[in-house]
Amino acid sequence: MFRSRLFVPFMIAAALAACSNPDPAAPVGPAVPMPQIQASIDNSTPDAAQRGMANKTWLWAGNGPAQIHYSTADGRDFAWVVGQRRIFAGEWQVNTAPGASGQSIVQICLRYPGVRLSSLSPDWNCRPAGEMFYQMAEREAGDPLRINGRTTALFVLEKTPANLAEVQARVRN
Repeated sequence: MFRSRLFVPFMIAAALAACSNPDPAAPVGPAVPMPQIQASIDNSTPDAAQRGMANKTWLWAGNGPAQIHYSTADGRDFAWVVGQRRIFAGEWQVNTAPGASGQSIVQICLRYPGVRLSSLSPDWNCRPAGEMFYQMAEREAGDPLRINGRTTALFVLEKTPANLAEVQARVRN
């Protein structure tokens, strides 16, 4: 009997102590910025995604061979793929899809009719806009590489460029 009387207060004291003492491994400073989340927030409207793609040249170094795209304001897209002389003509669009939590997710979709490469498809390939912008290695306004409407590149990109400026220097020469 004496043991059980001491056990209950001991357990209550232990529970209160656990609640009042913070975990020494828990962070105590300010929140750490998360650019992926911020990009998703910044590009979560169809208008923002449209502005982020229209009349932009961008470098993609994700799955498959690296690509440089020029996305026109009217929904056309031209892809210059590392190792290829051909510039692939396609389309881009912004749409929304239902998300897991019931919210709409803004997506950027690309397709290249008649093309079957590991990273370019004749079917619409959509990804969340914020994720896509975050994963772009680089993006700038306009068509400095002059690929709008071209069917062949000025030269073959043998390897993934370090940045768009590297390719611009070769295009100018």
